[in-house]
Amino acid sequence: MAEYARPDYWTLRAKKEGYPARSVYKLEEIVRKFGLMNGLGGRRGTPERGQTGAGPAILDVGAAPGSWSLWLLRQMKGRGKLVAVDIQDLDIMPQIEAMGLHKAMGATKVDEPIGAHFTFVKGSILDEPVRARLRELGPFQLVVSDAAPATSGNRLVDQARSEELVEAVIGLALQVLAPGGALVTKIFQGGEERRLLTELRGHFAQARAFKPQACRSESFETYLVATGFCKSPEQAC
Repeated sequence: MAEYARPDYWTLRAKKEGYPARSVYKLEEIVRKFGLMNGLGGRRGTPERGQTGAGPAILDVGAAPGSWSLWLLRQMKGRGKLVAVDIQDLDIMPQIEAMGLHKAMGATKVDEPIGAHFTFVKGSILDEPVRARLRELGPFQLVVSDAAPATSGNRLVDQARSEELVEAVIGLALQVLAPGGALVTKIFQGGEERRLLTELRGHFAQARAFKPQACRSESFETYLVATGFCKSPEQAC
C-alpha cells in the first residue's frame, strides 16, 4: 500500500466526520449517483426473509476498517439490517455501540437489536462456512465491496489478485442478492473490467465501470456498478 506524505481534502474530511478512511466518500458518490438506496425496504407490511422491519438489507464485503459500514448505518437511521464481513476486525465498534446497535461476532445470532441490525462476520468469503453464514443472513438488496488484495508493487500481479477477489465477490453476490438487487465492487484497472462487465450484464439489467472523485488521481482502481439483479437466466433483466 502506497504511503502519502500529506493528508488531502478527503482524508481530512473523513477524520473530521469520524470515519477511519477516506474511501467512504467513494461509496457516498456511487450510492447517490446510481440511486442505490432509493426506496430500499421502504414498503410497509411483512418483511421478506433477510430484512428487519421496514428497511434495507445490505452486505459489506471486505468491510475493514469500517468506513463504508459506518456510513451505511448512518444512512439507514435505525432501519433495516447491515452485515459486514472481513478477515480483520473493524475500527468502528465504539461508534456503532454509541449508536445503540447490537453486534454479533463470528457466526453467532444477533439478539433483538436497538435500531438497525448489525452483524459482523469475521472470516474470508473464500471459505464455504463464511459463505454459508452469509447466505443464511440474506437475501440482500445491496452488496458493496471495497476489498482489495495485499499489494506487491508489481502492477500485473496486483491486477491479477484484484480480479480473483472481484470474481469471488461477484460469485457471492449472485448467491445472496435478492431479485432487483445491486452490486458495487472495487477492481484494479488492467483490461479485465470489460470481461467482468460482460459477465455482470448476463445477471443484471445494467452494469458499468465508474471512478469516483475521491479516488486518488494516481490510483488505478475503479468500481463496477451493477443494478437490477436477475435471480435466474429465465428472468428478464
